[in-house]
Amino acid sequence: MSAATRPAEAATDGTSPREVVLFPGGGIDMGNMRDTPLLDTSYLRRISSFLGIDFVDRLAKGEVGSEPGPYQTSVAALTYACTRQRYRGARPMAVIGQSSGVWAAAALMGAIWIEDACRLLMIRGDLIAEASARHGEGRMLSVVGPAPDETAAAVAEIDGCWVSGVMTRSSVTLGCRLEAREDVERTLTEELHANVVRLPIDFASHCPLMAGVADELKKAMGDLEIMDRGDTGAVEFYDCFTDDPGPVHPGSLWDRLARNVEEPFDLLSTVKSFDDDALFVESLPNAGIFNMIRYSGISRKRIIKAG
Repeated sequence: MSAATRPAEAATDGTSPREVVLFPGGGIDMGNMRDTPLLDTSYLRRISSFLGIDFVDRLAKGEVGSEPGPYQTSVAALTYACTRQRYRGARPMAVIGQSSGVWAAAALMGAIWIEDACRLLMIRGDLIAEASARHGEGRMLSVVGPAPDETAAAVAEIDGCWVSGVMTRSSVTLGCRLEAREDVERTLTEELHANVVRLPIDFASHCPLMAGVADELKKAMGDLEIMDRGDTGAVEFYDCFTDDPGPVHPGSLWDRLARNVEEPFDLLSTVKSFDDDALFVESLPNAGIFNMIRYSGISRKRIIKAG
């Protein structure tokens, strides 16, 4: 049964059976992460020790933004830690993972240990770096103001630029080659009067510059022997793929996790696929990237923070 149609059930643990947890990807603002009071958590410390990387210290200094592996892993560990505090002994109705956030989402629903998720994110980061070297160095931009189709039309003729994801009715994410960035920024600001923000990451995901990453990541997933899944039937998983905003079939979960970095996403369509009684939970108290959901026609009252 779809999370969009599942009837409400009584909750006895302080959480709502209608809760849908949103996990952000690597485009989350670094300043927000550094300001998060929950930065120094036991889970983040544990993952830091497990991987041999002091995320807490490096995040505080802003040193991981250009490194895909540490950046994505620190976001996943922190968002997982925050949501675990809310869901001890309980489960949300569904989880939504956007970009690298799919790994923390999969961990919360019980499909993978958070340690293995973080190890795979480190491998994913290496593969992203290799793809950037192989297919061309890239950058990502956040475009706010025009409707998604207007932005797409404006950049369609620019070589080396693609719509990586739709966030809201007036916000998209673009992936582009480094040499195309200034042309993209000039076109959007002059023709559409858009607000264009350079995301603090030195690569471009969800576009052709990531070709080949999914196949290599599938090999790594098999090598880590993480394929014995637990009982995940109580939580539905959404990964924001543009061509399918509905819940992911359990048999397709691992393939979708691997392919996530290559294909564009549509967070707006995924969020709108839920019934009006769904209660969305930001997995990180300061995750400003999901504040934009409030401009998708969803009431402010239907978004709360995990912490």
